[in-house]
Amino acid sequence: MVCPGVLKGLFLFSLISSGVSTQEVDQNTLHKIIQFIDTNYQPPGKNDKGVHLQYAAAINVPADQCGPGFSQDNFLSEDSAKTVKEDLEHKHLYMGSQLVAATPKEPGQTNAVHSERALLMCEYSNDGVTPMQYLQNENKDGCVVFYTYNSPCLKLCLNEAKDKEAKEAMEKKIQLKRRKIPSLVQKCILGSLSVLTDHVGPKAFVFSRVYIEDLESEALKAALKEVADKVPLYKCDANSCVKCLDNGQIIEKCLSETET
Repeated sequence: MVCPGVLKGLFLFSLISSGVSTQEVDQNTLHKIIQFIDTNYQPPGKNDKGVHLQYAAAINVPADQCGPGFSQDNFLSEDSAKTVKEDLEHKHLYMGSQLVAATPKEPGQTNAVHSERALLMCEYSNDGVTPMQYLQNENKDGCVVFYTYNSPCLKLCLNEAKDKEAKEAMEKKIQLKRRKIPSLVQKCILGSLSVLTDHVGPKAFVFSRVYIEDLESEALKAALKEVADKVPLYKCDANSCVKCLDNGQIIEKCLSETET
């Protein structure tokens, strides 16, 4: 089963190695890659707070392109900025062989689909081949970088408890009717990060800004730690990238708007 609109001709996602890889992307190269993605693919405009619009993008390129000596020559050459931005504007999703990207759908609504979730999960089902799985199936030992402009939100993206509460509420609602419990579509992305955990090539999960509604939250550190335990986590701004996990703790620069 495939997420609608992902790839009609793809019938099976081949499971990648069960061994957890610890390969990481060269940190200086990672900064250049994020700059390249923002320069070419970031949606135009800003929100009412003067912040660039939220989007998420993921790449899967030959592993040597994530090593020292990064070159823009032929990097994501088949993913034109014009095509990507047009797809994000009209469909909220772009699918390429080396790049997938998404913008939020119905932000602020109960049926909202956040951009991170759009890449890591199917919109209407907990099953099927997701855009990230499709992308990784193209090159199972390539360099994978998952980038979200804002850090995943605590309200939905990093909130497993909310998914559990919704499921329990549904079970209580229909248990007297003796009907089959429908499969509620999850909104938390933590479980879906296994596709990155299991990836055998170099990998990174990156954000540029802490989501503004989470800046003062005491829960942010523990939530980001859950992400960092699954995949190398970085914060990248205009100056550089920093690795968020140090000696088992999330560093302060990844919890604030402090420049790296």
